[in-house]
Amino acid sequence: MSMPALNISSARASFLAVVTDDVTRAMMVGIAINNDWGEDQVLEGTAADAAEALAEIPTPERLVIDLSGSADPLADIDALAKVCMADTRVIALGDINDVQLFRHLMDMGVQDYLLKPVSAEDLKAALNRAEEIETATPDDNSQHGRLVAVVGARGGVGASTVSANIAWMMAHEQGLRVALIDLDLYFGTLALALDMEPGLGFREALENPSRIDGLFIERAMVRESENLYILAAEEGLENSFSFDPKALDRLLETLRADFDCVIIDLPRFAARSQISTLIPPASVVVVSDPTLAGMRDTQRLTKLVKTVTPGSDLSVVINRVGNSKNGELTVKDFESGAELSVDHQIPFDVKSAILAEGAGKTVAEIAKTTKMAQSLRGLSRDVSGRLEDVVQVPMWKRLMGRG
Repeated sequence: MSMPALNISSARASFLAVVTDDVTRAMMVGIAINNDWGEDQVLEGTAADAAEALAEIPTPERLVIDLSGSADPLADIDALAKVCMADTRVIALGDINDVQLFRHLMDMGVQDYLLKPVSAEDLKAALNRAEEIETATPDDNSQHGRLVAVVGARGGVGASTVSANIAWMMAHEQGLRVALIDLDLYFGTLALALDMEPGLGFREALENPSRIDGLFIERAMVRESENLYILAAEEGLENSFSFDPKALDRLLETLRADFDCVIIDLPRFAARSQISTLIPPASVVVVSDPTLAGMRDTQRLTKLVKTVTPGSDLSVVINRVGNSKNGELTVKDFESGAELSVDHQIPFDVKSAILAEGAGKTVAEIAKTTKMAQSLRGLSRDVSGRLEDVVQVPMWKRLMGRG
């Protein structure tokens, strides 16, 4: 027998609880009354009922959802995530005592998971933690993370490949906590290159920067590993949205407070308007191929970087060296024509590139001893600003690792 549709006010509430049993409902009513949220903000229903009811209205600031009896708790939370606003704090209740479920729920953006039967004290503590996150403001002194913007001088020069590899190396080899952002919301390939599904909420945050906070980061970003998080989207081509100019500033400010390094894969079309957001410590990596057109546009981009953000470190990278034996410019000719110095050359390695793409991994991971990987490794160390912190693995450990 299905429950009646939930009757939820269309106005955004401070609190809403949707629970499956009378005992929990009575407990939640007491907490709601004590906090002046109102008894009518505690309803009886399932997570699926809540997702359906909340699909067309603003979701509450705090949402308690009961997963008891759910055949697929993760699917129910995923359905909720698709309708919840980015700043909604979700506390889940459930009857499954499983650490893997707990971890999956945390990865999906749930703030707390409480095992039933739950006490009033535990519920109050969870709601208090939600309020602490809501009222917390970033400490200006803690915004120390380094920004690295990678931009291709032309399309197809491999800037996204460079972004993914240096991010992976910083996270896995240098031990830095890294956020990797793909600013091409329509055609970005970073999540695809790492064999990951884009998270939820990136577009919403860019349209509404006031919703960007620590909880948004947890919900919208996907975790590749303990140190590497990806922020990407795959918007439908039929969808258009208005990009709030303040949104990227707010996003970077929030990420810098939580990550050692924030790497932005910056589309060439956005470079002119977005490079000004790079507040030092920052690095700009201009990636080109060894062609005449690449040389020209590298010169133009580096001139823009020096003018707009003179405090940023600038690195010029020639990628795919050796891809075309005929018609390639030599490094000397490239430097002479562009009137600048080339900092890094990355050799073209078709075998490693195809192998990495097929496996959904970076060249840094799957072919780490190749010349291509070694060149990328040198770049990652230069732009991270943490050269002195890189820990070299002793040779005896490398040798034993081969076994």
